[in-house]
Amino acid sequence: MTTIDNFDLIKGLMDFEESDNLFMHLQILRRGKDHPDLPAANKLIKSWLVRSREHLDSIKEEVVFLCEHYKARAYISCAPKSIAKLNTLILRKLADNLHTGNVINPWHVFNSACGELQGVEKRWVVDVDTTDKGLSEVIKLEIDRIWVNTHPNDWGKLRECAWLISEIPTLNGVHYISRPFNLQEFSMRFLDTEVKKNGLTALYVPQCICEKI
Repeated sequence: MTTIDNFDLIKGLMDFEESDNLFMHLQILRRGKDHPDLPAANKLIKSWLVRSREHLDSIKEEVVFLCEHYKARAYISCAPKSIAKLNTLILRKLADNLHTGNVINPWHVFNSACGELQGVEKRWVVDVDTTDKGLSEVIKLEIDRIWVNTHPNDWGKLRECAWLISEIPTLNGVHYISRPFNLQEFSMRFLDTEVKKNGLTALYVPQCICEKI
């Protein structure tokens, strides 16, 4: 495997403009499992509030450079989030810290709020952590079945996978970006498949990390 470059796929999830006051949270993360020789490898290198497709294009070169330089991965939220609600959440966190006497770097407060904030549209990340395409298809068909059972009026859309918003390649498989479905029923059959209700998905992974797999 060379690199994972999902910039074009991610732009397909960005159906908003800067004037909409929405963003998708992009982070470059150096992960410990990619650097077992470093004593404290887990590190947030940089983050952005991506406001539009054009904005993502404008920072692509820097994102790629930093990922290659630090041997790090770029992740991005799969659902747009509200700038106004982010401001409110940051102020609440800062006020809580002042009230309790906690002295926390505002940078950490900002990034914590970005990650905690829910999207304006519910988009889940179904983390299919396998390169077995047969198993990936079985999981997709199971979600199809669950969706049809709970959305009978969408039967005619089954072939279009009405629940499926996008498929994002990852280092070990694929992320299905989905609309909410009956998670309890799904988990009964696929206990090891994690579904993140407010998760990140892969934007860019450099070749130096991909080659280790």
